[in-house]
Amino acid sequence: MSRSGAIDRIDALLATVSDPAFTAVLRGEPLAIAGSPLLAFWLTNRKETAETLTNVGSITTFTIRGYFRMQASQDVRESVELDIWDAIYNIGSALRGDADLAGNCDDSSVGDATTGFVSMGGLTFRTITIPFEVDILEETTITP
Repeated sequence: MSRSGAIDRIDALLATVSDPAFTAVLRGEPLAIAGSPLLAFWLTNRKETAETLTNVGSITTFTIRGYFRMQASQDVRESVELDIWDAIYNIGSALRGDADLAGNCDDSSVGDATTGFVSMGGLTFRTITIPFEVDILEETTITP
């Protein structure tokens, strides 16, 4: 198991989402958005769990966020709603299909998706946000 392997696997699984066709999958929260729709993920939280005399486990939470550029056209805005729903479903399916992230964690879980809006660079984007928890039971070894 490795943390870098888990991140690589999350990236690879998100890259398999083809509906909608994201222009890119980025590691880290974007400061600007060049193409739409865009998918990004970043580490949000880590908490230690299950401490024993020899090791400590952890649950690490990643935020997965999709960005969909809004436009004045009513037809475009309506199509974005279907893209958002498809993205939520397909991201969840991709991540659930490999719960141990190719052996780089003990388990993972997809949280409840939320939607919203964000302004960036003078443009408005509709967003989806999905928390993703990665559980490693014996991440840190305690040596006396």
